[in-house]
Amino acid sequence: MDFSKVNAIFQAFHFDANVSPVNLDLPIIFQRRYDFANLVVAEQEFLLMAEKRSGSLDNFVKQAQAVQRQIHQNVILVFRQLADDDKKKLLQARLSYLDYQENAYLPQLGFLYSKISDTKKIEKELTPTEQRILIILLLFVSDLVIDIDKISQLSGLAVPSLYRIFKSYKERGWLTNQRKSYQLAKTKVDLFNEAKILLKNPITEVVIISDEDFQRLKADLDFKISHVEALSYLGMLANTESYGQYTLSKKQFKKVEKTIKQPIFQGHRIEIWTYEPIVFDYNSDTWMQVGVESNCNMVDPISLYLTLKDNDDPRIMEEVEELKEKIYMILGEKYAG
Repeated sequence: MDFSKVNAIFQAFHFDANVSPVNLDLPIIFQRRYDFANLVVAEQEFLLMAEKRSGSLDNFVKQAQAVQRQIHQNVILVFRQLADDDKKKLLQARLSYLDYQENAYLPQLGFLYSKISDTKKIEKELTPTEQRILIILLLFVSDLVIDIDKISQLSGLAVPSLYRIFKSYKERGWLTNQRKSYQLAKTKVDLFNEAKILLKNPITEVVIISDEDFQRLKADLDFKISHVEALSYLGMLANTESYGQYTLSKKQFKKVEKTIKQPIFQGHRIEIWTYEPIVFDYNSDTWMQVGVESNCNMVDPISLYLTLKDNDDPRIMEEVEELKEKIYMILGEKYAG
């Protein structure tokens, strides 16, 4: 069981959680087949239970119910990833669960949350997922009412996970919740101005890979054009580099990291981001110079701005200011300085 991933999920709920190993007086077969851990949230204890090897969901549910009856403690099932059909089965069985993809059904915590939400201090810093979803809201919500199914499709994030993030936005005063739907509580320009100090450069590291590795990987990985190359398509900056400049999410890069030849001192520049790069359509009057072919593979303008805004090259600084002005224009208001 990955304690750090479990903790990250509860941080998304804005809970202080403590996950620790636990010794249980259970038959040896349970010890061989399952991992157990103790979870403490808001002075309430739960038992986390995960399979060491994936097996039948029905059997896992039966065994979890048996454990729950024996230890008289609420059990939360932990999975690496859950299919939609399996989520439905767990809901029907009314068993609490979570997975490492930030899907969760934890009805007990809803009651706890109502008790502590008024006194819980919300952390200022956004998680990478919260930042990514905020950028998607700024760039893709065409009116005040949010189409959560559309945001789920664009982000690849499950609707329950989006509701948790939206709840945190509501507590920051960014969203309102009326008639069972979320709406922007501010104009997108005001929201961007307020959130700007919280938005972080998504780059965790930069690696150089050979053209041989790039050609081998590009069929399976979704490289997005970034850095100066992307900026050159959006403005007047000339890109003199002979190799490409791209980005990958940290998750994507980890899948292939061991297959890439290193060290390489000349080749394609790859930025490793904390979140999945966002697809953005630059086909508008604001982005007149963008080529159609390149447009399909470029990072979104807000993330691009975050990666370049601290660059001290005078040529790049000038283009970044132009980029910033265009961001304000597409958010609905001309930038005033």
